[in-house]
Amino acid sequence: MPYDHVEGHLKSWDDVFASRAWGRYPPEELVRFMGRRFGAVAGKNTIRVLDIGCGPGANLWYLAREGYGIAGIDGSPTAIRQARERLSEEGLIGPGGEMDLQVGNFARLPWPDGQFDVVIDIEAVSANRSDVIEDTLSEAHRVLKPGGVFFAKMFGRETTGYDVKTEIEPGTMCNLTDGPGAGLDHLHFFSEAELRERFAAFGALNLDWVQRSDWDGRWTVQEWLVTAAVGST
Repeated sequence: MPYDHVEGHLKSWDDVFASRAWGRYPPEELVRFMGRRFGAVAGKNTIRVLDIGCGPGANLWYLAREGYGIAGIDGSPTAIRQARERLSEEGLIGPGGEMDLQVGNFARLPWPDGQFDVVIDIEAVSANRSDVIEDTLSEAHRVLKPGGVFFAKMFGRETTGYDVKTEIEPGTMCNLTDGPGAGLDHLHFFSEAELRERFAAFGALNLDWVQRSDWDGRWTVQEWLVTAAVGST
């Protein structure tokens, strides 16, 4: 599928990463998920985790420190450079000195089928339009091993910024001036029904959500916590 809107969108993210500091630490929900699922596993280096939309590597830093085998992809060359520098400076590289970090469109993953035990998305998929979202979830399913798990945080429709007056397609808003999507090209806000439909190809789906205020109560942020398994676990 020709993503006519993607090239400029990726350039805008490269500008963001080049012009401002980004988060250095993973979200609590990811730490909890990995701890619950793999905390008792010996030899975590045998568990391969792919972070799509990895940015400057906050999640990769945590995963590498915990001993997991890591890979990451982002459309921003600046973000991938920053991630490489951070992991290298802290000695968090592979045993042979390799780092499996790729610059690219995560709707077209450069890895073969069945490579990963876990694929994670921390609100990177939400920053795209429906065509990219659809293909990204299909690609995540493809690169997961049987029994592998996709874990994501995705914005819900109770989040500040969801307003049908700026809707360019169902669930996707443009020209946001408030909320966590302010200043972005566009942001997608998921409903429960949409998530259940989009993850229908997965063997099992668990949906939870968290909701909080931000910036002294000016914003509401609703985030879906998605756990979707390939086949049975």
